[in-house]
Amino acid sequence: MKVLMMPCGIGMGHVSRCIALANKLRENGSEVAFASYGSGYEMLVETGAYETSKLPDIKFYGDGGELDIKHTAKKSIDAPFILLKSIYDESKIIKNFKPDVVVADSHYSVPITCRVLGIPCIMITNELTLNFSKLYPDEKPIEYLENGLKRFIIDVSGLCNAILIPDVKDSIEIPSKLGYKTIFIGPILKNRPQGMNNKIEIRKELELNGNDKIILITVGGSEFGKKLLKLIYGASNDIECDKIIIITGPLIDSDFIPDSNKIVKMKFIDNMMEWLSVSDLVISLAGHTTTMELASLGIPNILVPIDNHPEQTKNALNMEKYGISIINNLKDLNPADFANNINNALNDENLKINAEIVKMKYSKYNGTKKAIQIISEFAGVNGNRYI
Repeated sequence: MKVLMMPCGIGMGHVSRCIALANKLRENGSEVAFASYGSGYEMLVETGAYETSKLPDIKFYGDGGELDIKHTAKKSIDAPFILLKSIYDESKIIKNFKPDVVVADSHYSVPITCRVLGIPCIMITNELTLNFSKLYPDEKPIEYLENGLKRFIIDVSGLCNAILIPDVKDSIEIPSKLGYKTIFIGPILKNRPQGMNNKIEIRKELELNGNDKIILITVGGSEFGKKLLKLIYGASNDIECDKIIIITGPLIDSDFIPDSNKIVKMKFIDNMMEWLSVSDLVISLAGHTTTMELASLGIPNILVPIDNHPEQTKNALNMEKYGISIINNLKDLNPADFANNINNALNDENLKINAEIVKMKYSKYNGTKKAIQIISEFAGVNGNRYI
């Protein structure tokens, strides 16, 4: 079986969960290739595990850790051209690789391309609706833009053979038009937590002190994480822990933070779940893949969603409901207050108890296995089962 993965390249989460699928598909004897852009493309090239093609870039704009929807909209005047260029490039890649099925992760030009070429297409996404117009209640152009994008996402997703939601049932709103082909499969993870070694054993494998109090900071692959890193560095002397492990994506430069006995810096690593599992507390932006890993592993955490980013806010609120996450707003923080929040979270027994409960809730899901079953099914279908 030949599978072509085309994930959204903004951040690292979309590519990360596609790599989880690709690794399992390869273990089963399938041939897998990728196409992406942005930090996702850089991450794939850096790992070098799969043949990877470059797609036209799609960008979001902002400053100081805040997403600027209005500026992004103004800078996206060439969006129709980018869409057509993407379809053209995708067509060439598909014709060259000749896949049995294409998997698109939140990359919405792909279903159009696949429909034109008659190739089965599976969409993976954790968001089928938008609500960024709430940020600008008096801006009619933003409302019109959102409505147009909603219709586009629904219509394009309808071209897919199946839509897979890598989360638990009812975690997101499903448009009625798409309900019959949408499946909640649970988180797509590189490793099932049940099959991993315990915390002490993994700390030995990673050459970490079993008794250290460890905080892990992960800021993904977008530029929005840099302000969070500066805040952590400013607070580091007052944080009551032994180690602060900082993991950044390929497009973030953390050279302004000096190495020390307390602070350890690493670029993107392939065994992220192992590093998350050895942590006493994780501090992160609120990307969907990261929140699913934290819930599945049962790790107390502080989530700092990108300002004005509706999806990240929604992800953070979902985790807060479980009682394992504390939400902090980046624009309201200073180093002293942040250090105090972190120290309180480290000593919060309720977070730890709730984390174990949530881990049990998620343990019944195996999204990776379910996704591969569905992908394999459609790879042998030369037609549109659901369409």
